[in-house]
Amino acid sequence: MKTRTIVFFAAFLVFSTIFTATVPLLGAQSRTPDRLQWFREAKFGLFIHWGVYSMIGREEWARQILQIPLKEYQYYADNFNPVEFDPDAWAALAKDAGVKYIIITSKHHDGFSIFDSAYTDYDVMKAKYGKDILGPLAASCRKAAIPLGFYYSIMDWHHPDYLPRRGWETGRSVKGADFGRYMDFATNQLKELVTKYDPAVLWFDGEWEHSNEEQRAFANGKMLLGMKPALLINDRLFKREPGYGDFGTPENYVPATGVRNPDGTERLWEACYTMNWNGWGYNRYETEFHSSSQLIRQLIEIVSKGGNLLLNVGPQPDGRIQADFVARLKRMGEWLKTNGEAIYGTTASVFERLPFFGRCTVKGMKLYVHVMGWPADGRIRLPGLKTDVKKAYLLTGPGRPLTFKRAGKDVIITLPGGERDPDATVIVIELQGPPEVEPNKIGPEKDGRVELPVYLADIQSEMGQRAYLDHFYRTTMLANWQNVNDYPEWVFTTGKAGAFEILASYASMWGGQAGYEVEVDGQKIAARTESSPSVYFPKTFSVGKVALGAGEHKLRVRITSITNNHAMNLEKIVLVPAK
Repeated sequence: MKTRTIVFFAAFLVFSTIFTATVPLLGAQSRTPDRLQWFREAKFGLFIHWGVYSMIGREEWARQILQIPLKEYQYYADNFNPVEFDPDAWAALAKDAGVKYIIITSKHHDGFSIFDSAYTDYDVMKAKYGKDILGPLAASCRKAAIPLGFYYSIMDWHHPDYLPRRGWETGRSVKGADFGRYMDFATNQLKELVTKYDPAVLWFDGEWEHSNEEQRAFANGKMLLGMKPALLINDRLFKREPGYGDFGTPENYVPATGVRNPDGTERLWEACYTMNWNGWGYNRYETEFHSSSQLIRQLIEIVSKGGNLLLNVGPQPDGRIQADFVARLKRMGEWLKTNGEAIYGTTASVFERLPFFGRCTVKGMKLYVHVMGWPADGRIRLPGLKTDVKKAYLLTGPGRPLTFKRAGKDVIITLPGGERDPDATVIVIELQGPPEVEPNKIGPEKDGRVELPVYLADIQSEMGQRAYLDHFYRTTMLANWQNVNDYPEWVFTTGKAGAFEILASYASMWGGQAGYEVEVDGQKIAARTESSPSVYFPKTFSVGKVALGAGEHKLRVRITSITNNHAMNLEKIVLVPAK
């Protein structure tokens, strides 16, 4: 499972016209709401990448990364023997974690099927283990009332008819290979999965090497829905083309403003995320993992933008899920047992942004405000909330009332002293009616300066997002910023034209050095970080000056080079009118 660049062909418009007419159920807009409702409400899924590559312990692309010849890779296929696999234990762990559905790799890119397939000998039945895996797991998930879905790779590095071969794989002849015959095989396996195991979701991947026509995307989609009309199918069956499939699948990053269909309507989407930093399958050399706090906040972030989190684990070759993953899942479950009301069945935030480190989810006439950075004055401001507030209280209260007041267009809520969750404290705001909010624009202070804290930024990423917002005692910073493709972006207004000095507030320590660039409306200023006394306490440095007219502007900060993940923890950018 790795994202590759997708090239959208002009022929898509032709395909859309032809296939929408013949396969009306494949467009997301024609889906009935009831069919998608369970998935829309679930919010939290568990992704499981597991197969013979786990034995190598170098993630799921091991055969490609290490360029292992097929004959040598056969050793791992023959000796795959997960004697500690316990499907009831897996289902119980998912239940304890608050997971509402599971997706497991039935066949990954290496072509090995972890189920009993009538169409290949390259499956778990011919391995040392010799027993079906998906059947027992499906039974355990049914007992636990957890919907089970299957990942299926269209790309296949083993099947003799799959083309193209890997560039380094010179020993395998392509003579006689027939991709159409491979698609017959894949279609039969898909039918087999639906008939034998009745999955809730088919989650496709490895679709980037062939056109929709070549890999029979629309024909297979129609066939699968004919077999099971309630089946959900992701966008990767259709090369992730906008509007196709039941949900979009951003990988290892959170779209800054959620996901929408080509016509502007809200799009059902699910961000798949690894719990570790490198790869999806088991990696015995991995030592760096997202903390449970990061994962809880990632779940909140995604749900506040209308999406689901599909959180991945890569079990060990013997079938056990390693302790690093188990501990984090259990902590997420503890938080969700108390705060799940603010996650499950909610919709996206009604606020474009909040003036503190926090996020909002919505359920009817209730707002759930997730406070992740406790304000120094103990108050939070809900900007532009037009609907009157009936009452406010801590979700963990139970129902303990909080004081609130209206201040112009805003509502101010006083938080309780000493009662806070280290990951996110949820405040419930009951409204007199459906929530109505005026857009909150970032504008100048009375003295003309413009403050741009990172919690008001849209964090953009070009896949593989590593930077995240973290609260360090009294301030929130963009931490772990080491991917040059991640960057914060703000839209703001100035009251009048003039020159502004740009100030950057950040922490840089432990010998780290970063080159960065501040861009405002196309004007770019290059700079390098200077050291600060502590990685946790930022200092303010002058970057340069820029001339701006009155009105709306866009500012972004990009890392151009960096030596370690503490070289720049950005707190804010400030634009000060130049004297």
